[in-house]
Amino acid sequence: MSDRRLNVKDVAYISMLAALCVLATFIKIPFGSGAMVHLGSATVFTAGILFGGVYAGWGAAIGSAFYDLLMGFSPYTFWSFFIKGIAGYLVGMIAMGAYPDYEGASRAGIFRVTLACFIGAMWTLLGYVVAWWSVIGSLSVALANIPASLLTSAVGFIVTMLIYKRLRVYVETKFR
Repeated sequence: MSDRRLNVKDVAYISMLAALCVLATFIKIPFGSGAMVHLGSATVFTAGILFGGVYAGWGAAIGSAFYDLLMGFSPYTFWSFFIKGIAGYLVGMIAMGAYPDYEGASRAGIFRVTLACFIGAMWTLLGYVVAWWSVIGSLSVALANIPASLLTSAVGFIVTMLIYKRLRVYVETKFR
C-alpha cells in the first residue's frame, strides 16, 4: 500500500463521491423490513472502479452514513459507515488499487471488475444481515431482507456495467 497522504484535491473528490452516494441512494424502493432497493450500490461500485479503494471507501462510508442520518435511519449510521466504506474500499482495491493512477495504470478487465463488484456485494450482504439482526433483533427478519440486498447489488452492478466504460474515458482525462 502506498504511503501517500490525502491532499485537498483528494478530499474534494471524496466529498463529491459521498454526495453522489447520498443522491443515488435517494433513488429507492422500500423492500421488506428495513431494506430498500436503491442506486447507492451503483455509486459505490462505479467509484471503486474509476477512483480506487481510498476514494471509493471514504466516499461510500461518508455518503451512506450521511444518507442514514438525513433520512432518520440513525440506528444504521454506524453500520453503513463501515459496511459501505469497506465495500467501496474492496471494490476499488480489486479493480484499480488504492488511488487513481491514470498515467500508467492498466485498466481492469471485465473479469476483475465483475469480481470486485461481486466481493463488494457479498461483503455488503453479510454486513447488513448482521446490522439488521442487531438493530431489529430478529435473525429471521434479517434473513428475509437478503433478497432486497441481492437485488440492490444486482441493480448496482447492471448500472455500473452500463456506465463505467463511458465514464472511465472522461475521468481519465479530467481527474488528473
